[in-house]
Order: sequence, then structure tokens, then C-alpha cells
Amino acid sequence: MSRKTKLTRRSFFTLAAVTGGALALASCGATPTATPVPPTATKPPAPTNTPVPAAPTATKPPAAAPTTAPTAAPTVAPTAAPTAAPAAAGKYSEAPMLAELVKAGKLPPVDQRVSQEPLVIKAIEEIGQYGGTWRRAWKGPSDFHAYGRLNYDPILRWPRDPKGGIGPGLASKWELAPDGTSITLYFRKGLKWSDGTPWTVDSIIFWWEDIELNKDLSSAPHSEWVVNGKNMTLQKIDDLTIKMNFGGPNGLITRMLAFHGNQWPLNFERFGAFAPAHYLKQFHPKYNTNLKDYKLFNEKADDLNPERPAMTPWPVSQYKAGDAKLIATRNPYYWKVDEKGQQLPYIDQLEFTLVENNDAVAAKALACEIDMQFRNLALTKYPLLKEKEAACNYRVFRWDTANGTHLALWPNQSYSADPVLRKIFQDKNFRIGLSYAIDRAKINKIAFLDQGVPRTEIIVPDSVFYVPECENLYGEYDPKKAADYLDQAGLKLGPDGKVRLRPDGKPLEITIETQNTGTDLDAVQLVAENWNAVGVKTAVKSMTRDQFWARATGNEVQVATWGTDRGLEPFVDPIYVFPFDERSWMAPDFGIYYKTNGEKGQKPEGKLAEAQKLFDQLKVTSDEKKQIEIGKQLIKMACEECWTISTVGMSPVPCVVKNNFRNVPAKHTTDWIIMSPGTLDPCHFFFKK
Repeated sequence: MSRKTKLTRRSFFTLAAVTGGALALASCGATPTATPVPPTATKPPAPTNTPVPAAPTATKPPAAAPTTAPTAAPTVAPTAAPTAAPAAAGKYSEAPMLAELVKAGKLPPVDQRVSQEPLVIKAIEEIGQYGGTWRRAWKGPSDFHAYGRLNYDPILRWPRDPKGGIGPGLASKWELAPDGTSITLYFRKGLKWSDGTPWTVDSIIFWWEDIELNKDLSSAPHSEWVVNGKNMTLQKIDDLTIKMNFGGPNGLITRMLAFHGNQWPLNFERFGAFAPAHYLKQFHPKYNTNLKDYKLFNEKADDLNPERPAMTPWPVSQYKAGDAKLIATRNPYYWKVDEKGQQLPYIDQLEFTLVENNDAVAAKALACEIDMQFRNLALTKYPLLKEKEAACNYRVFRWDTANGTHLALWPNQSYSADPVLRKIFQDKNFRIGLSYAIDRAKINKIAFLDQGVPRTEIIVPDSVFYVPECENLYGEYDPKKAADYLDQAGLKLGPDGKVRLRPDGKPLEITIETQNTGTDLDAVQLVAENWNAVGVKTAVKSMTRDQFWARATGNEVQVATWGTDRGLEPFVDPIYVFPFDERSWMAPDFGIYYKTNGEKGQKPEGKLAEAQKLFDQLKVTSDEKKQIEIGKQLIKMACEECWTISTVGMSPVPCVVKNNFRNVPAKHTTDWIIMSPGTLDPCHFFFKK
């Protein structure tokens, strides 16, 4: 037997560049595989043992979770047999580009790379074929999930039908304590990082002790890891088994492990529950005393760093800030296979072209330069996209959304730059007046082709937390009611009879800030016109997503806009319900106060503070009926207080799919919480020859 050398990212991508052109099975309509520039490999240090509490006597693992996910809609097959391999042990097949690396002695045989307990993916349509480059468009790092959603690989995971319950992911099974105070996770045997290093629970311990609890990297632990004011503790049972202990019942833990159980940091969101300790310790000042700060660590930990090992199907292989393209190439150690034992993913690599805005994304699709994408495609582009179906050789699906509203507006109740405006924004009558002033039917017609639903609820009817009486609360278009509520807020019209006056006698002038473009921006302009008509002088300021995000999370925006996804599971990341963190734009600084347990930000009062306490109750409630009861209280409070001014929701989105791009269902409900289309297993999408 020939001696095998350890595969570095440099050697893998260098050899892939040599063999890829000849071996990539580009199919009719698939773009030839691009040749990425190999990144400079950094030799990881020897792993450092991280101390953990003494492990208790290992308990007998529970019975495995169901091996077949619940049946979804007829157009979507369930994920099958998550822990049992379909072929005889050690009998897997692989992509031609990887087989060539094995032949050259640069990669171990596939049976040594695939997990001993692979997740077996059942095809939506059919068993796939290897090869090709999946072309997409993105708007840069702040549009991270254009890439991240295709690499949805958390510890636990949502199934294709999210109503079917949470299933196995990296962990093949789990045991939740009857009182909800702990969860034991059992990980798959033989898991490996994309550089071939064995995956162990040390990656969770490193993330928790050296990242999440490190105030130089995290302002405070995320709330799901803190129960009754006590931080989670970890018990390492063995390399593939870990127990998470909480200060009380943790009613949301399985949801959280299916949501941000992804690899830390998930770009700017800083979510996650594990990180590659074997690679990152060399950049951490605790382990490398030559380093005095965390600048290099943050750079190396970033999801878009081509050197960083990952557990996903397509780790980034070519990207640096400002690049016109991002390339992500197949993971040779990926831990999923199809029903025939073929290692996934089928597609060789992803290619993301940088564009400026949503209109530019649509332009790429209309130029036939996108293989499959729904992200950042506006519904108003649907007729144009349909017209190009034959010329571009694609299908245009209409996917449903779990967006409570596609255009929400938040007067910032923690706005600090103008104390008078801040007090106005905190007045419930002012917010209700603004809501009554909006012509939602007109917005639906102009921005959503009359395909949406004018509404004021922030979640969707399919959610167990849905409150019917909130569906259209303060939602009718009634300028007279709007004027009455604004009068009750003490904002009388000035001498000109057109613009209302603030309590300090100045004209009432506000600015809506947005990252919207095209017809989405037209919708924001319509809202501004409606508000101007009732005496609230309103300007609109549009900017890039990066600029908007920095200002909105920095508490610098007077009125922010976004859409309220999370419509099925609002409390996994409840930023639209109450001030949860800096992304809660009804009051970002109040959210920071909650996130940091009062160490930073501003202390909220009144109903906003009450909502935060209610959520604390929900978190420690393991009884499902009680959870739903508290959740509905929160949703009702948010609607009655009009913290979020909703407009139109539940409209479909166009999804462009090349005719030879397969295993994509015609019907699907998208949502951010379930990382759509991540639950559809993009690793088994393929180009059909």
C-alpha cells in the first residue's frame, strides 16, 4: 500500500486545479469548474487539552431519534436513515476529482474519510451525478447567508418539513433530561474537519470557554446558554459525547442547537456552538503569548477565511475582502452520503459573483447567469423572469415565505441623538397613528403584485404562537384615525397646517433609513408619502446593506426597515418581538442591555422591560403548552404596543432553477430560522447530464 500524505488545503486545491478541468463532469448548462487560487496553508498547532469538569459515569445512550423524517409535501422527499450507511461498511464512492487525489496519494481512500455513521440523504427527485459549478450572486459579506444557508450543518437540524420536529445533525442522537436542565449529545463516529482532523467535543469546549465566555470576543454569552442567571456548564464524557448543564429548565435548547448550532462565528452574527480548536488556538492569545489582542483571531475565525477548516459541504476556497467572486469547493471529508453510498456533495463548487443590490441579482438571473437562487430576488421581477424561462433554460418556481411582513418599520425607542424624538418614538399613540396612516393595499399592488397580504401581525398563521386578533390590529388605512392618534400624542399641526410640531416647538421631521432598492424602495417611499400626508415630515435615506447594518445596530437610525422572517418560530431568535439584542431595531440599545445582562446599553422601562421578563419565563419553561401560552402573550403585547409597524406579508418569492439543476422542489416555504434552502439538503442538488 502506498504511503498517504496528510492533505493540506494548499495541496488539495493545487491538485484539484490540475485535475479539475479534465475530471469535473460539467453537464449541459452547467458552468465549467473554475480553478480557484490555492490559499496559503497554515500548519495547525498540536491540540491543547482544555480542562473540563470530571465526567460522570457514562449513561446508556438513548434510543436513536427516528431514522426517517416525517413525510413532507408530495414534492419534497424526507431525509432518510440518518445513521445507517446504505452500503457495506467501507464501500463508498466519491467524486472523480477526489478519486484522482486518492490515486495521487494526496488523500486517504473515501472509506477512511466518510463518517462511520454518515447521515444518509434521501433524494427529492433522484440520485444525482457529480460535477459542475453552481453560479449565484451575492452582495458581499453582509449578505453572508447567500453562502451560509447552503452550508446548513448544525448539531441538530430542522427537517425538510419544519413542522415535523427537530432531527439529528452532527449529533446522531441526544438525551434531554426530564426536567429540561441538561442535554447529552452523542456525535457521529468518524467525523472529520475539512482538513482531515478528527472532530471531537473539544471544539464545543473551546468555543464555550475561550470564545463565548471571553469578553474580548463576546460581550456576554447568548441568552440561550444562560438560565436563571447561571451560565451553562459542560461535562465531557468522551471525545464524541458531551453533556450541557443549565441553571434550570432550558425550554429552547433543541431549537437553538438546530438554529445556531452551526460553526461559530456565522460571520457578523457571532452565533454558533463549536469552532475548530486545532486551527484557531494558534491565533488565540491564551495559547499564543506572542499575541496581544484578538485581531488576528477574528480574521482567522471568520467563515470566509479559506484557510479555516469547516464541517460543511463547500468550505470557502478562494476569497479576500473586495474580491469580485467567492469560490467554495467540495469538502473531501464531508460526512453525508446518498442512498447508493456516494459521498456528497454532488456539485464540485459554488461561485458567488459580487453585485451591488437586489436589482443586480435579478439582472444576473435575466442574463441567464444564475443556476439556482431565490435569495434577493424580488417578487416584482417574477413576470420578467418568467419571460426568460425558455431563453435561459430555467424554471421559475413560486416559493412561499414565513415572513410576517416583508416591510417592517421600527421607530427607535432607544434613539439617543435627539431626546425629544426618542420620547415621541416611545409614545404608543404616535406609533399607532403611523400605522393607521399607511395604505397597505397600495404597497401590496406596487411592490408585491397584489400577491401579498396586507397585515400587521409579525408572524404567520401556521405558527403555534399565532394570535388571530393581531392579524390586522391598527391595520386599516384611515388617515383620520391616524391624525387623532397623533393629536393624542401631543403632536399638533403647526401654523402652516401641514407639518406637526414637536413638544419643543420644532417641526416634526424624521428619517427612514433602508437598504432597499427598486420596487422595495418604492414601498418605503409610499410609507413616507403616507406619513407626510398626516403631518409627519418624513425623508427616506437608502444605502448599502453594510452601511445600514452598521448604523442600525449602532443605535444611530431613527426609523429602520427590514422584513420580519422567523414567522414560524419567532422565539428562536426573537429580535422582532421585543428588544432582544442590537438587531432589535425597535430599541437596539435596550436589546444590548438585555443581551449583556445590564453591563452595556440602556435599561428599558415599561412594557419593553416586561416583555424581556416574559421571555425569561418562556426560556425556562419545558412544558410545551405553557411555552405556547407565554409566547402568545408576548406576540399579543408586541402587536398591541405596535413596536413593529408591519405592512404586507406572506407573499411568494421567485426561485430561478436551471432545467438541468435537479433535486429542487417546486413547492417550499422559506424562512431564516430554518436556513432555507438549507433544510432541502443543497449537498444533494446536482446538474443532470
